[in-house]
Amino acid sequence: MSLLRRAVARTSCATLPRRGAAHGPVKPIGPNFPLGNEKAMGRHGWMRGSYYFWSLSNPIRGSLYRCPWVVGGIHNPHIDPVTHFNTQDRHKTVTAFEFAKCFFYNFLPARVFLVLVFAPISMIYAWTLLEHRREPMEIFMDREAYHKDFNSYYYGVYFDHHHYSHMLCHRRAHKWGYAGQDITLEEGHGAHH
Repeated sequence: MSLLRRAVARTSCATLPRRGAAHGPVKPIGPNFPLGNEKAMGRHGWMRGSYYFWSLSNPIRGSLYRCPWVVGGIHNPHIDPVTHFNTQDRHKTVTAFEFAKCFFYNFLPARVFLVLVFAPISMIYAWTLLEHRREPMEIFMDREAYHKDFNSYYYGVYFDHHHYSHMLCHRRAHKWGYAGQDITLEEGHGAHH
């Protein structure tokens, strides 16, 4: 039995890639790593998946889902594990771009979680920035000024909210002293005064 085990070990060791300059440097990754065959894995790239977002008439473009034991698995690997995990010549054969590409491909699943976190935060910051850049509303108005044109102030927002908003812009411009500095607030600009 031990003779059989030694023979198996000798033949499996003979198939390993040799170290040294006899066969040249070993590159651990192929030219399209980590992408696989498009016939097996479907199309790769931006907007090249199985579902085409912009088409309502023909959205399914790629191959349908096939389970892992059909497209490949431990019995049908895409990489040669002995060559792939051989790191003796990796700094000679792999460029800095390929190192970065292999490093950042590990973060592709994190895209969803980054969007889940940063999309609401960015919307809140955008809304806060918008509100802070706007002029504050006039919460209190003198009683005499309000009753000079009661109908416009009380009913104006219901009948013509654009005119109402523009009227309040005029009032704030004169109140805070920047009237005459904005051409869009000048009299006669536009037909809705």
